[in-house]
Amino acid sequence: MSALSRIKELLRDVLPLLRRLNKRALGPRVTRTITVFSLFVTAPRVADAHAIHTTLTVISAEKKAITLHIRSFADDFSVSVAQFARHSPPRDSSAVTSEIISYIRAKFVLTDSRERPVLLESCGVRRAGALYLLCFRASLPVDISGIKIRNQMLTELYNDQVNIVQIDRSGRRKTALFTKGSPAITIEPIEAANQRPLDEEN
Repeated sequence: MSALSRIKELLRDVLPLLRRLNKRALGPRVTRTITVFSLFVTAPRVADAHAIHTTLTVISAEKKAITLHIRSFADDFSVSVAQFARHSPPRDSSAVTSEIISYIRAKFVLTDSRERPVLLESCGVRRAGALYLLCFRASLPVDISGIKIRNQMLTELYNDQVNIVQIDRSGRRKTALFTKGSPAITIEPIEAANQRPLDEEN
């Protein structure tokens, strides 16, 4: 699969989520991002990937454990990781695994109901052309209820960065959107979440 095809694959995953979330008046940055995404997906000649600033994370919740699958554009991600590690970014948009782990732990923060940090462990780092595909896992003291999540990946690079997080839990998906300065969200118990159908998918 070509680099362009992989980018468009990522955007096809992201675009429906942003369109649905936009209905809830999430602001001009989201609206502008949706417009750029739509043009890129529908117009093959549009190749300016640097105008698209997003990551997509899918969180799978298990009993006392969660798994994060993160997709990010390699060029922007490499720059952020290098800046965090305080060195110049490689020309080939590569990144050192140990630096990636440190960066994700600093920017994708999880805390439990007592405000204690939840340690993310790497379960895979893969470069797929223009994308980085990352896997992280964490063990939890109880289930995922009460866990707080905050995703500030790449927001140090772009003011219009949009980080989308999908939480897959007991057959239901909740989508959260993080922009620069967004506060943490708390994962509610399933009973409470079922009473709030907005931003959820069956």
